[in-house]
Amino acid sequence: MILQRYILKDIFSHTAAVSLIFLFVVLSSRSIQYLEQVSRGEISVDLVFWIIILRLPEFLQLIIPFGFFLSIILVIGRLYSDSEMIIFEQNGFSTFKFMKIFICLGIFFSLLTGLLSLWVTPIFNEKLEKAYLFTSFEDDFNSLQAGKFNVLDDFTMIYAKEKEDGILKEVFIKFSEEKEALTRSFVTAEKAHLSQENENTLLLEKGFSFYKDKTNKIEMSFDTFALDFNENVSKNNTNRAVKNLSLRDAYDSVELQWRYSIPLLCLISTILAFPLSRVSPRKGRFHRVLPSILVFICYLGLLLLTKGWMEEGIWPLFPGLLLVHGVFLIIGLFLVFYLSRLTRSS
Repeated sequence: MILQRYILKDIFSHTAAVSLIFLFVVLSSRSIQYLEQVSRGEISVDLVFWIIILRLPEFLQLIIPFGFFLSIILVIGRLYSDSEMIIFEQNGFSTFKFMKIFICLGIFFSLLTGLLSLWVTPIFNEKLEKAYLFTSFEDDFNSLQAGKFNVLDDFTMIYAKEKEDGILKEVFIKFSEEKEALTRSFVTAEKAHLSQENENTLLLEKGFSFYKDKTNKIEMSFDTFALDFNENVSKNNTNRAVKNLSLRDAYDSVELQWRYSIPLLCLISTILAFPLSRVSPRKGRFHRVLPSILVFICYLGLLLLTKGWMEEGIWPLFPGLLLVHGVFLIIGLFLVFYLSRLTRSS
């Protein structure tokens, strides 16, 4: 019992440490990507924090299986390199007894990742879609970059030579063209800023407006012009809602298989981890770390590749991802039985 607690303590501490390190790495890289999107005017600065928070379960559902897998490699590798495995074997810890402990742990972490992938992640993804959906024009305006052509989601193009204290200078606005009407319309102004009364209204000063279709052509200059983007925002939100609805309709067996595959990945990688972690005391505890990581990456990579093939219709829905799980399960069981025979012969 003492030896079991010793192993469990090591496994949980290593899993937590590895998961936190990789979570920090993933969040850092993602934050850089989101900040690049902010610099391009694609998203608002205020939205970056909520994107990271709402995507945490999606990151954790893959980080936890890898952290658990790597913790087994590190812990068992240390037991072999420090010759502590001899003490365990003398106290009746065979290969199958170790596997019993690790499979119980694997079931625990599989249930945890299953909770994330099947319940928490879909809820947070829906909240993230709503955060994108209800972005106001004020958020789009604040993310506009001077000296660049900024394209809104309704394909309206805005260019400003300078931006200072929330005021755009030397502004050019090109509206999206309706395919049926084949219109051409744009507005230029010396200055532009948001209205204090309505966040969806852009006030333009001293400019020129141009409108042309098949039958009409209108040109006029103005001192002050109020441009209401409320209609554009509503239209944009409607398009997004339709798109999100179509994504929910497309939530078929491919996505469902992927969500169930993550707990299976955690459990089957447990079976792979123990035989892969066996090292000679002369080679050190880290001798098998890199090959084991490559095995895990191949496993996850094949799952992602097969998922992409299924979405494109190249690979059938059945056996689908189950074939990849079956192949690595067979490899894991073969390695376990081979390690058991090797241990008995020695």
